[in-house]
Amino acid sequence: MRRTTRRLLSATVAAMLLIAPVTARSGSVAADTASAPSLTISQLKITSSNGQFITLYNSTNTTLDMSRYQLEYFNNYDLGKATSRRLIALSGSLPPHGYYMVNDSSLLLCYQLTVNSISLGLSSTAGLVEVLAFNQTSPGGSVTPVLQDYVGWSKTITAGAQTLPSNTNAFLQRQPLDVHNNPAINAPGAGSWQTVQPDATNACNLVAGSGTPSTVPTGLSLLLPATEPPAIMLALSDDTSTTVATAVLPAADIGLMAPQLTELLPNPDGTGNDASDEYIELYNPNGSVFDLTGFGLQSGITSLHRYTFPTGTSLPPHGFVVYSSATTGLSLSNTSGQVALLDPFGNRLSVSEVYASAKDGQTWSLANGKWYWTTTPTPGAANVIKQPPSTKKTSATSAKAAAGKTAAGKTKTAKAGTAAKPSAFTAANTDSASLVPIHSGVLALVVGLALLYGAYEYRTDLANRVFQLRRYLDTRRAGRQ
Repeated sequence: MRRTTRRLLSATVAAMLLIAPVTARSGSVAADTASAPSLTISQLKITSSNGQFITLYNSTNTTLDMSRYQLEYFNNYDLGKATSRRLIALSGSLPPHGYYMVNDSSLLLCYQLTVNSISLGLSSTAGLVEVLAFNQTSPGGSVTPVLQDYVGWSKTITAGAQTLPSNTNAFLQRQPLDVHNNPAINAPGAGSWQTVQPDATNACNLVAGSGTPSTVPTGLSLLLPATEPPAIMLALSDDTSTTVATAVLPAADIGLMAPQLTELLPNPDGTGNDASDEYIELYNPNGSVFDLTGFGLQSGITSLHRYTFPTGTSLPPHGFVVYSSATTGLSLSNTSGQVALLDPFGNRLSVSEVYASAKDGQTWSLANGKWYWTTTPTPGAANVIKQPPSTKKTSATSAKAAAGKTAAGKTKTAKAGTAAKPSAFTAANTDSASLVPIHSGVLALVVGLALLYGAYEYRTDLANRVFQLRRYLDTRRAGRQ
């Protein structure tokens, strides 16, 4: 009932907004307006290529429940010309003075950022986004949308809209900033916007201007992005991320690169016990010890399970460390799974690619930015990618060898006194090679049809032969008389 009420109310608000003749967001709106916004727009990147994102900032001293906020998007900054609109739901929680990014592609992230990856599809010609908070006085009561912030944009210089940068790597950042380099916005739509882009020498630094660009301060600078090995930090949605009120980042980790997931063993081979022998491997790309106190591992896709590292857990410099299921209590699915490394605030730092089916005895390993199945597990060491041979064009000899290996290597699943079941590929080859005798009736029918066809084809010659035979017989009879 609550979801239905919210949808009906959102549709009503949208209808009222479209009717109003607004060219710039300076007048009143259908939603109430917050006197002091709790959630403001900090950064905006709208391009036809190279990704899009909207970064939000929690300006309060309390954790925000993001499910009570939504983004409303119009495909024109002038609502009188807008032809479409939609609501973008948010999820998770946002710690005090934290940042929340809604993006549509993988990113190299600086630390302290909650990410919600969805398909944005924002117009790079013109548009408008507003942040709405939905308040309810009591369960089952009316829901009131409250406008927190908004921004309109245009590809060309236009009054009432921010001009988008032509450089696809550049984006807009909100001004002014407070003493902590966070947006200082005291009213919806207030402040100004500055065109910035990542520094070519350090992607965590922002610069502005041409020639010799100047550094632009930002509140996103607690950890640096990771470098190979092993790879890129993927930005994936995590609707279940929560913030622990007492969570803190270990002081020794500030300024270090985030650890990375490098290897998973979901399905141990031989006599391996899944409950104890499965493992997750982490790599520390730094030249100093990384303190894992309060960090966590999360397994699963739909049903999520988390393990939090106890106080004193650490990774050695440039070291690979394996954490078995006996230690973490995490079970890795054999059919479809994924693992993530979480910071103390619940944000994802490193995420493995989703695997569809865990191979027996093979590890899901990271190399050169991609995940592969490898037949050579390397717990506690650099990954070695050795994939099993392809069976798409296997010869009859290879098929027999594979069948023999299967029978010898998988006897643990066969019952005593029974033969190993042949593979489907071997069975198919055996059937195609067997000779089946032809029924005699079918053979006789084929021969009879062949004779009839021959008689029809040579009917004229047969008629002449019969005529000649009859004349010969008549001549012999006449000679005897």
